Amino acid sequence: MAEDTNSMNICQLLIPQNKERTIYDGFIESLGQEFHLKIELPANRDLTFCRIHCDVNLMNILRGYLQIIKTRLQQCSSIPTFLEELKSIVYLAVKQNKELKALNTAPYLYEKLIQEIAIVKWDKVVEIDESFKKVKLKTVDGAEREHYITVHISSQYPNEIPECSTDLPSEFILLWNNSMTLADVIKQFDKVVERHQIFWNCLDEIDRSTWVLEPENPRRKDNARRIALGNNSSVQIIVNPLHPTHLPECRFLGADKVVKPLRDNMNKSVHLWNTSHSILHNLQALMEITFPSQISSKKEDFCLECSICYLYRLEGEIPDKVCEFPACSKPFHQACLYEWLRSLPTSNQSLTKYGFKNIYGECPYCSQPITARLEDK
Repeated sequence: MAEDTNSMNICQLLIPQNKERTIYDGFIESLGQEFHLKIELPANRDLTFCRIHCDVNLMNILRGYLQIIKTRLQQCSSIPTFLEELKSIVYLAVKQNKELKALNTAPYLYEKLIQEIAIVKWDKVVEIDESFKKVKLKTVDGAEREHYITVHISSQYPNEIPECSTDLPSEFILLWNNSMTLADVIKQFDKVVERHQIFWNCLDEIDRSTWVLEPENPRRKDNARRIALGNNSSVQIIVNPLHPTHLPECRFLGADKVVKPLRDNMNKSVHLWNTSHSILHNLQALMEITFPSQISSKKEDFCLECSICYLYRLEGEIPDKVCEFPACSKPFHQACLYEWLRSLPTSNQSLTKYGFKNIYGECPYCSQPITARLEDK
């Protein structure tokens, strides 16, 4: 009975089938795979004459190990000891079988991908890693803009859908079945790129005709722009990639005396927004201004450093707080101004319901009232 208990502990799915406990039937597990196994002992339970039956998969895997198993049977004195040996042999055999499968699959996968790339055309290939697990492809749209898609390929390709990362401003969803190829990937990518042409046309016009303060080097996926309006003032717009000519989300930044008239102009004329015109045309028409251009001005005119830390960019942030007193108009990072005011005994603080800390005090330069706020993280 102790021997049977030990057998059950070693192979929990191997169960005795008769009272004499000379027949065991069940499964043996290794590396996430289960195999059917049956062991028949003679009446005297002599392992030398033991017979082992297993399913076809395990038989194929153990084909090169049969002599080892026979030798171990003759050397083992009990069923538990033999099962320990058998589990070790099965583990080694399954591991080697998986490695051989991977080696056998790799050349086939390389050959298949090379054939698929030849159809796509090699001039579209930007990068391929050594293992062929990642292929970066390029396409060019009607305006000569380059767009990139990186295809991550598993060893189960094409039975397993490849993962794709792109420079699109919206999610790219690949429709896939195992008869598809890289040509189908680039074809679907091209269609999505085509749908975003107006979006990129609008933003290219803004990048070309205005001073964009942020991002410094816009990517094709970036749908936000912070555009200089004048000294220490700007407007941040967030464009909907699916409806690029509709009114974008707008946030005015800068001294209230500068941005309030522009905001008021937009609010009173917002109904005049014309989706047949570009974003830039509409913004200028509604604000009743012409944005500073790269021809008439320099970017340095708008990129003024913080008057406290003397840096323009601090942890990714630029000075977006300006003293409202016309004779001063000094720019500050919100964080710098907040810390400065917090050090003053005369300053007052409050916490808003939107998670911002407000602090009220005096401008470091002109002593006029000024407010800073910091997100409560």
